[in-house]
Amino acid sequence: MCRLVAYLGGEISPAHLVFGGTHSLYEQSWAPKEMLSGSVNADGYGVVWYGPHGPARLAELRPIWYDHDLRSTLSALSSGCIIAGLRNGTVGIPIDRSALLPLVFERWSFVLNGFVPDFRNDHMRALRAGLPDDLYAELRGASDSETLFLLAIAALRGGATQREALERVAKVVHDRVGTSAPAQLNMVISDGESIVAIRSGTTLETNSLYFAKRPPFAPEGVVLASERLEEGAVWEAVDGHSCIEIGQDCSVQSEALFF
Repeated sequence: MCRLVAYLGGEISPAHLVFGGTHSLYEQSWAPKEMLSGSVNADGYGVVWYGPHGPARLAELRPIWYDHDLRSTLSALSSGCIIAGLRNGTVGIPIDRSALLPLVFERWSFVLNGFVPDFRNDHMRALRAGLPDDLYAELRGASDSETLFLLAIAALRGGATQREALERVAKVVHDRVGTSAPAQLNMVISDGESIVAIRSGTTLETNSLYFAKRPPFAPEGVVLASERLEEGAVWEAVDGHSCIEIGQDCSVQSEALFF
């Protein structure tokens, strides 16, 4: 059910974020420990890093372990805001580049760790009806992640903060799906200056999410991850059904979500 990491702080190489720790994102592609469904994350990967002109993205539609040049490529880069993800495809949603995470639009980047159940058959048309024409025209595939991201973009354009945008998207899905269906809605969004995530879903149990302030492999900032990248007390669980915000000064704030 996908894995993700995100970083905000002093500039580091994206290689530290993808390959760092004793239980790295790279290792989680074949040996995840806390997935609620699925066993591997082999349906593609992506890395986004921010530079002077906004986000840049590297994404491939194959398991991350196939790319023997990835570590050296990422080691040549540095950024103060990095997001990376592994994809575990959802049944019924095509495995194509349109759903490779993280997604990027203008200055924003986005990751969904979760799914909307029976998205194409039951909810795709209704949820996409909430998009303005120009954002609807940006759709490239039939994935829930692309749809939820563009709904968040629509909210941001309307003046919402990043937190408000994710909360509105989660509420739309809650209202549409109801509590009887197991939607999982861990979402992360960034504008390159801050990172906001929610750990949510339509059931009590939600996908795991942790954060660490200045872990050994990234001592200049804060790391957010689906699974702890190494053992130790430095990692704290994000509460279920809550929002976490990592500020430009690496401050961390968390509050409960109410729908």
